[in-house]
Amino acid sequence: MAVWAFSKVDDSENRKLVYESILKGRSRFGWSREDKHNLLLKDNWTDWHSKQQFLLDIKPGDWIIHINTPKWGQCTAAKVTGVYEFDSGLNCSRGVDFRHSFPVDKDSICVFSRRDDNVLPSVNLRPRARYHRVYEENDFHQSIDNIRNSSVELSRESKGEFYLKEKTNKLLANITSSIHQMNKSKDLEIYLAKVFRKVEGVVEVKENGFGWGTDYGADLIITFKNLNFVNQVVVQVKSFDGSHHSLEAVSQIEEAIDKYDASAGIIITTASSTESLESAVQDLSEKMGKSVELIAGEDVAKFVLKYAPEMVFKV
Repeated sequence: MAVWAFSKVDDSENRKLVYESILKGRSRFGWSREDKHNLLLKDNWTDWHSKQQFLLDIKPGDWIIHINTPKWGQCTAAKVTGVYEFDSGLNCSRGVDFRHSFPVDKDSICVFSRRDDNVLPSVNLRPRARYHRVYEENDFHQSIDNIRNSSVELSRESKGEFYLKEKTNKLLANITSSIHQMNKSKDLEIYLAKVFRKVEGVVEVKENGFGWGTDYGADLIITFKNLNFVNQVVVQVKSFDGSHHSLEAVSQIEEAIDKYDASAGIIITTASSTESLESAVQDLSEKMGKSVELIAGEDVAKFVLKYAPEMVFKV
């Protein structure tokens, strides 16, 4: 059975209403304010309909994951028990909406942290559009079983190994902070260019000018070759500390993708991610129809350690 992931509801009040609806046995999807938005109507096709048409592919037995619901960093998953319906919806802050709906099994509902150790890494819980498919279905079901049974236990590894990983994981934020402190502004771009050159499939890394208005939003231009296919990816780099609230990088990566006709974009920031930044990246990816990825905070350390550990530690 298929697994579908719905992105979060932007407004926190409406998000709460959707979550409460799930607990009552009904999953919901927005962009459905008017009667004409009913996907079951015949001869009523519009571009608006085309964006929600995937809902008709959801079948009983499928699963729906509401990402960042009931709050940012959490997910709510439930098993679908019926077909698509268009009902009276919810009385939201912006009027009636969320009329696209599916009955779900209340006993199947599972609320968990997006970063729960019981969730297999292959399960994609970072949407870059209003929805996406989770294709690693077996891994998803294994993750749900893990969560219900608290399968990540000390018995699977030694006590020392478990707590060693706990302690070293906390070092990732410090490593990213050190990368930021030692590589300010343009130096960070040069540093990351060296890392990208060590990534498998990368055939060229171009360090692209200085500053906004001269590099057209692309600090780095990466050329990947996979078999006989060549793809160009643009990268916007921000050497920040604290939490990343500015959305300037999102505007810059949009300009870069347009200017260089790139197949994808990456924003790398040494600051911690925020809900507003993740939402803006997701909106841009949906708008452009291209993948826009975000590497932020401790994920910067993970990226460098994976491809160039010698650039962090003396070996």
